[in-house]
Amino acid sequence: MFQNLFTNALQYSLPGSRVYVELVCENGRAAASVKNVARYEMEFDPAEITERFVRGDAARTGEGSGLGLSIAKSFTEACGGSFSVRAEADLFCASVALDLTEKPAESRQEAPPAPQAPAAETAGAGAL
Repeated sequence: MFQNLFTNALQYSLPGSRVYVELVCENGRAAASVKNVARYEMEFDPAEITERFVRGDAARTGEGSGLGLSIAKSFTEACGGSFSVRAEADLFCASVALDLTEKPAESRQEAPPAPQAPAAETAGAGAL
């Protein structure tokens, strides 16, 4: 999912502009957002842009298949997360949120016990 988001941001951003990535943990969830300055005027319905074969720029014919955001959304939701897109002025923003989990107790790696010093031999016992 992140590969799709980063690829979209780099491919469809205004040349010479920046891509912004934000990662936060709050309320038991990890949330990430990827924002980029779009190289075209954004007029899209957020629910529609994440459908299969829908492109953000209707005039675009050669680049991409229109599947990237759909795949990212489907994968995120299959993992129990949420996915959304929105426009903030000239910034295209895709957001992903996933529940944080703890490792099961049996898979946690505990520090191995400290090596014990060899027991000192008692003088005279067993000595030749």
